[in-house]
Amino acid sequence: MWCNLDRAVIASMVETGEIIELVPQDYLFRAGDPYRRRVYVHLKGELEQTSGGGDVRHAEPGDLIGLASYLDGDNYRSTAQALSSCRVLAMPSATVQQLERESAAFFEAVNRALAARMRKTRVMRQAVRGTLSRPVHEIMRIGLSTCTRDTTLREACRMLAERQVSGIGVVDDNNALLGLVTPMAIARAVALENIGPDEPVGDSMEPAPKATLETPLWEIEQLQQRRGAREIVIVNDADTPVGTVSETELSRALATPPQTLDSEIRMAADLATLARLRQHVPAAARRVHESHRSVGMAIRSLTELHLALQHRCTELIVERMEAEGHGPPPARFALIIMGSGGRGEMMLRPDQDNGLILEDDIDEAGQEWFRIMAEYLNPALDEIGYRLCPGDVMARNPEYRRTLSGWQERIRALIADPSRADARWSSIVFDFATLYGDDRLTADLRRKLNEELAEGRGRMLFRMMASDDAESRHPLGLFNRLITTRHEGRNVIDIKRTGLRILVDGLRIFALREGISRSKTLERIASLRRLGVFDREFSETLRIAFEELQDLLFSHQLAQVDRGETPDTLLDVDRLSSRDLERLRVALRAARRMRERLQATFGFILR
Repeated sequence: MWCNLDRAVIASMVETGEIIELVPQDYLFRAGDPYRRRVYVHLKGELEQTSGGGDVRHAEPGDLIGLASYLDGDNYRSTAQALSSCRVLAMPSATVQQLERESAAFFEAVNRALAARMRKTRVMRQAVRGTLSRPVHEIMRIGLSTCTRDTTLREACRMLAERQVSGIGVVDDNNALLGLVTPMAIARAVALENIGPDEPVGDSMEPAPKATLETPLWEIEQLQQRRGAREIVIVNDADTPVGTVSETELSRALATPPQTLDSEIRMAADLATLARLRQHVPAAARRVHESHRSVGMAIRSLTELHLALQHRCTELIVERMEAEGHGPPPARFALIIMGSGGRGEMMLRPDQDNGLILEDDIDEAGQEWFRIMAEYLNPALDEIGYRLCPGDVMARNPEYRRTLSGWQERIRALIADPSRADARWSSIVFDFATLYGDDRLTADLRRKLNEELAEGRGRMLFRMMASDDAESRHPLGLFNRLITTRHEGRNVIDIKRTGLRILVDGLRIFALREGISRSKTLERIASLRRLGVFDREFSETLRIAFEELQDLLFSHQLAQVDRGETPDTLLDVDRLSSRDLERLRVALRAARRMRERLQATFGFILR
């Protein structure tokens, strides 16, 4: 985890730290011991860490020990004991804080260590059922092309082409897996390392991400995310490769959630039925979450239900228009959904953010048809459970009901001379997707947006958007102290405004600058990594932080529904376990880093 640190950072770690030698059964610290203001790097030997709940993990060389107490300054909540002779580096917490401020790579290393440990522990403590509990052998592809380490790069290249595979396993004399040879490994060997095509692949193979036949799918999913691997090799007890599982196959296995409300929504005959079905959405989302233990899957399913309800509501309004004698739609149109709906990231209580794109040659009578439709639609959506937007970002507002050229001109004008109001408008509207109607209009608008922002023309708008985002107070103070506000007698943090929004807004700005048409936050992270805007470590930090914040918010809202409360985004920190507080701090640290990255890239415009 320290491979990306420069020598000066490593030298500072060693110079300010102290080497501690442990003999078997020695304790580095015990649960309940006062925090010693140190963070430990495990260098050598077998070290076991036992949490207060009884979970046991074995530290690997390079692992950081004592991070939970470093985050909150509280007593140690776990016990670290040497099982063999061990060596650790004890760094003062002041050194760790200084290096986190001065070195982005060090910050990412610490945050990844925190997030990876929390995620593993959280999954272990939760009951995994349903699809994600299935063993991988049920979905894997049988067989893997193999060669020996003496096979030449030329022969391996020919095998890759003839068999049309993405990788070949390298095995020893006992058919145990040693590694993988891939097109990228061959290209790197020949082009960058000057290795000849007749040299053996053993000098160029890559480590193989692998799992056993009984590995559950949730572990496969984590392995793919952690290693950035498109394909995992499955081995038997003798470490012989017997098959593979790809991202596509895993996604296909997870693509069918438990029974949802889709068919009932499609057949709903009136708004009253849709309103009744809307009340069942939290329970349906909970079933998906409990079955898959994946907040991403639960939120995707939740969003699909929201979109299906709003889509059917729109169909009913179009039918009403015809029944009342207004006739069918007089022109091509697209009803677009914006904000979290456009990103596919809707929670339990979204409000309305929608608009209409109309084809350009529509006449006044056609304009009037869509005005009436919008006047019917927004109250109807409110009736079935989607609140009217407080900012009036809705199709009934002429600002959000325009012809395609009208939308394009609005975008062109605001990019040419943006104001702070334009920056806020862009943060809502630029995450858009088709909810109902002709998707070609939406695609045309997206293309126009990317064209107008190209070649640096969006620089001032991006600065405005970054400045607008910077005005909200970050809830993480000195020494990772949570800064809360009082609301109805509770100490709360608005996890959406001060956590998720910082990540979402920052990624939107970077994605728009790069002409990325994807709106989903995780897809933006992946695209920015592929383009080289973010490195692997920063991308992984952002991904984990986003998923942790989503999980905390989703769990908070489900608990509110259970208590008969209206879901909100105000996380009551007094209700959080010590583990969830740690997750929150880690995610907010990443959000703060995103804000710093925005400032360094775009600068801020002060009032």
